[in-house]
Amino acid sequence: MQEEDLLTLTTRRELYDAVRRYPGIGAREAQRLAGTGWGETVYHLDRLTDAGLLHRERAGHQDHYFAPSVPLADRRLLRLVRSPSARHLLVALLEAPGSTVPALVERTGLSAGRLSVHLGRIVEGGVARTGRDGRYRTFELVDPDQVIRLLLTYRESLADQWVERVLATWSELFRP
Repeated sequence: MQEEDLLTLTTRRELYDAVRRYPGIGAREAQRLAGTGWGETVYHLDRLTDAGLLHRERAGHQDHYFAPSVPLADRRLLRLVRSPSARHLLVALLEAPGSTVPALVERTGLSAGRLSVHLGRIVEGGVARTGRDGRYRTFELVDPDQVIRLLLTYRESLADQWVERVLATWSELFRP
């Protein structure tokens, strides 16, 4: 079936457009954005994936959807930043590299348990690394420039107060 034929259905087009606007979203978020039922959403996302118009990637217990034009390196990070808690944590690590868990709890307002889950995913994903400061583990981003570039590139789809604050700070620091 041709790409044009696949996208003639309004529901399928809306789901396709939602994924293109918000790369890395899950099916539930795509469903909400398109205003479709769950079975309908899954059916059309499967058709779009089977046709190669979208890519589906599994991370943990959730599938994430991407347009084929999204680079592989961006996909890994986008899967993480789709979670508001993980996004807040990444922003906190941009602002204060080498932070400890107590400092990150204070900075983000996340519970220690929730923070631990997201730190584990971020470290396991190779986005952050751990160190030591006395009896505390410290955390810092492996490539802060990559995180900033991703936040700038996908700014519209990630817009929240945390991202806007760090991008405003970053813009001030590197203004010519």
